[in-house]
Amino acid sequence: MTDVRLALRQLRKTPGFTLVAVLSLALGIGANTAIFSLVNDVLLRSLPVRNPGELVLFRLTEGVRGRLSRAGENTGSVDPRTGRGSSTSFSLLMFERFRASSAALSEVFAFASFSQVNILIDGQPEVAPTAQLVSGNYHAGLGVPAILGRTLTVEDERPSAPEVAVISHRYWARRFGRDPAVIGKVIQINRIATTIVGVTPPGFAGAMQAGESPDVSVPLAHHLHFQPERAARSQPWYWWIRIMGRLAPGATAAQASASLEPLFQQTAREGWLAGTSLDNAPAQMPDDSLLAADSGAQGENDRRRQYAGSLRLLMGLVSLVLAAACANVANLLLARGAGRRREIAVRLALGASRGRIVRQLLAESLLLASAGAALGIVLAWLSRDLLLALRPFGNAPVVLDLPLDARVLGVTIATAAATALFFGLAPALRASRVDLTAEFQGGTRAPVGAARSRLGQGLMVAQIALSLVLLVTAGLFVRTLGNLSDIDAGFNRRGLVLFAIDATSAGYPRSRFVGLQTRLQDRLARIPGVRAVTFSSVAPLSGTRQNKRIAVLGHAPPPDAPLAVNTNGLAPNFFAAMELPIVAGRGFDPRDDGSRPKVAVVNRTFARRYFGDEDPVGRQIVFNAPGDNSRAEVIGVAADAKYSVLRDTAPPTVYLSALQQVDGNATFAVRLASPDAGVLAAIRAAVRDIDPSLPVLNLRTQDEQIDRLHAQERLFARLSGFFGLLALALACVGLYGLMSYAVLRRTPEIGLRMALGARRGQVIRMILRESLTLVGVGAAAGMATAAAASRLVATMLFGLSATDPLTYGASASLLVVVALLASLLPALRASRVDPMVAFRS
Repeated sequence: MTDVRLALRQLRKTPGFTLVAVLSLALGIGANTAIFSLVNDVLLRSLPVRNPGELVLFRLTEGVRGRLSRAGENTGSVDPRTGRGSSTSFSLLMFERFRASSAALSEVFAFASFSQVNILIDGQPEVAPTAQLVSGNYHAGLGVPAILGRTLTVEDERPSAPEVAVISHRYWARRFGRDPAVIGKVIQINRIATTIVGVTPPGFAGAMQAGESPDVSVPLAHHLHFQPERAARSQPWYWWIRIMGRLAPGATAAQASASLEPLFQQTAREGWLAGTSLDNAPAQMPDDSLLAADSGAQGENDRRRQYAGSLRLLMGLVSLVLAAACANVANLLLARGAGRRREIAVRLALGASRGRIVRQLLAESLLLASAGAALGIVLAWLSRDLLLALRPFGNAPVVLDLPLDARVLGVTIATAAATALFFGLAPALRASRVDLTAEFQGGTRAPVGAARSRLGQGLMVAQIALSLVLLVTAGLFVRTLGNLSDIDAGFNRRGLVLFAIDATSAGYPRSRFVGLQTRLQDRLARIPGVRAVTFSSVAPLSGTRQNKRIAVLGHAPPPDAPLAVNTNGLAPNFFAAMELPIVAGRGFDPRDDGSRPKVAVVNRTFARRYFGDEDPVGRQIVFNAPGDNSRAEVIGVAADAKYSVLRDTAPPTVYLSALQQVDGNATFAVRLASPDAGVLAAIRAAVRDIDPSLPVLNLRTQDEQIDRLHAQERLFARLSGFFGLLALALACVGLYGLMSYAVLRRTPEIGLRMALGARRGQVIRMILRESLTLVGVGAAAGMATAAAASRLVATMLFGLSATDPLTYGASASLLVVVALLASLLPALRASRVDPMVAFRS
């Protein structure tokens, strides 16, 4: 405590130094805390449930045969090295058999996403961002009680049971103001009267992907009541639900998957046989599929695995900022220690040991780090909303709390202690190395000063190198964004406003889909300033896709043909409204409706891949998927256009008439003659004119849609740019301090030079030359480090290499210019040294 009190008094004596040091550390520690809170929430936190380590999530691995023979709403990926796929989707029959048969599991429960749910509360329509269908034992299996009312039970799965729902604490607080009377309240979900029976605890967001927080949970067994148009979900060949379980006492995940493997194979074979029989295709026995049980402690993990590398890279970048801040404070402490040599000499002469002096100086460093950590935590807390506004998961909507929990605070405290040791130890050891005789006799300090200067110069070089690495990274991502924005999408993406409707969830029968879409199209076209209105099943450049397995009648598939091609259902005027040219044949017209044979338009890539130099117009495409064995005649060829994302080349695509491929989900594209801020309100009003209970979903411009696609690149560009400029500012402060200290230490030498005839310009050039030498060495080290680490970001770049000379050159030039400005003031001060004053001192 004596050390702490003395340290406080010493720091109060130098408020300028204390403020700069604390702010430097606060920015470095705060940035690390903010990014680590994101890493913690996404990668490290377990579900807030009872004994999460007992949970398992079932997954299947499959080869090509398995993927060819499955249909449904699949999640997962394909390992490019082995060609084996991985998916967490299963059929409803699979779940029912698992729940009835597993001895290694005490509970088996299931859940599935229930997207774009139309909810009517007190006559007011709204859209729940996410909802889910869950088995009756879902909450019991996870070990989640209700804080109000009750959770779902197996009794709610009975066909005659009334429709009930459990809502999240977040939704209860946001929509109902935490009103306890919400229990028993009747709302309408997709036009079905449903009673709210419970509220889940705060912090519980379900077991879906990281960032997905369902507002409403309804019984899985009643899925046809809420979505009658999706009858295929009840079929044994339709894979769409996630299955989790809780291990029985003493059981392991391997035992659970092994016990269910025979049942999995049998049920899968039955489902695949039922599916392939729909289109009279030969039965493909998917004997290359296997069942696995992963840890379910965090729920679904696909998104965590997808973004793990990016989040770790962000942690690496922000750690460079902290290292630069530590080097900056260490340099400040070196200069401060030089001014306290007489004080330290007196303490040593009075009997203090060198270790005692070091301990005292480290106490000051620890106070600086503690104050920096406290302020950094505040900055991290204030920046949470800003971090989420940058959309770290791209186009996907996310709900994250980013709590500063015990793990985050523990890491912040450990970081503060480590930084105190990192930036405080070397200056403390250097300051405690004092020659008492020389100090009391007023002897020369040149040898010690020279050594201290070398240490300071080394820290300065490290700061400059770290700053350049961050600047180069920022430059690479900024140029990537520029390259992405310059890509030709194949259609005119300017002046477009997009929104979606879900007629199915709004209660429209299939027979009324086309009429509703046509009425909406006509009403929107009457809005002033609207040039054209069209719609499609899949929004252009939305990051989503539809695909179907196809064959071309009379043509063997080429060796490089994909297993399935992208499809999209289009309004008759889509090609004209989107300014997507037809290069052969014709596009769709209103006569291509359900009363006529199915027709298709293919893109150039499809035509080249499947027909080569032959004319594809008039050829027949056969669809080969469970539930769809139709065929369509090719009537035209469209120019290539980007389908899902801008990064990819245009894939083989088959366009179908939306009047023949009727879908309740449609995305409307409204082309404006000129930008108009009031058009969004006009669109909502137009939809209300058609049906006041029909919600407008995801209203945005096409540019905003593309920005969401590139959110990860934008996140890295903005954060690395901010971190780079922050590190550059710290390096400039450090360079200014180092050169100012050098000028002060060399005042007698500079005075002598000027007395012997040196001109002011020569002195300025001498100081700047020394500064530029440090900058040059640091820049060279930074370039080499950035080039060595370039492979970490290479896959995230577009249109340039990770060692792009222009980016490296521009970053180094910026660094040199700013460093020159930081060194100019000390150089000017050195040129104004009065020789007589220097000699008297």
